[in-house]
Amino acid sequence: MGILSSIFGNNKKSPFKKTVSFERKESEFEINIGDEVKIWNKPNTKQLNLYAKGSAGGNGLVGTKLDSTISYHLNNTENLFIENKIVGLTKNSIDLFVKMYADKKAVQETQQNYKTEWIEKLNKKYNPKSSWELRFFSENKIGKNDFLIQTIDKSQIEEYYQKDDQTIWLTDKNGNKISAENRVRSGGTEKALRAVFSGHELEVFEFKKDHFWYYIEIGIKK
Repeated sequence: MGILSSIFGNNKKSPFKKTVSFERKESEFEINIGDEVKIWNKPNTKQLNLYAKGSAGGNGLVGTKLDSTISYHLNNTENLFIENKIVGLTKNSIDLFVKMYADKKAVQETQQNYKTEWIEKLNKKYNPKSSWELRFFSENKIGKNDFLIQTIDKSQIEEYYQKDDQTIWLTDKNGNKISAENRVRSGGTEKALRAVFSGHELEVFEFKKDHFWYYIEIGIKK
């Protein structure tokens, strides 16, 4: 009986279990041996991207690889449950141990656990000591003093699980939503929401514009 069978029982399918080497990409996100990463398959290709835990959207890319077997299972295996762990790191490569098997109950439990952890984290009292960054993309001109930062209400946390880009937005001084895409990294999203939900008022410390990108350094008002 294999290790996977002894842990999860004989009724679980195990379509894939091996160590896979990825090309490492330069990233501001730190990764270490033992870390879990997110595996994403670019649609209609065999390209796999690895993203650091805690990153969101297209941020946090740390590795890539072309792999027909993993991409096949990601797209065709129903109720696919994935476990992974970094087991080797060099300047140019990431060795990732990947286990994939079909288990509907495990998938549902994991999804619920992630959701519960996210809700609990956002509900914890938070008193940030330093500032952080929000990023928005807009082809419209936005002035430093022309906007307000708005977030969802604390009562809406569960409704917006896995919808980070919809939880924070900009409005004009009259409350009208500004056409600007939220490109806030996951860490910045959580900090902003936790601060607001803890009763703090947000304050803009620095405002930068680079072409159509807007970088807003914020913190809590003292």
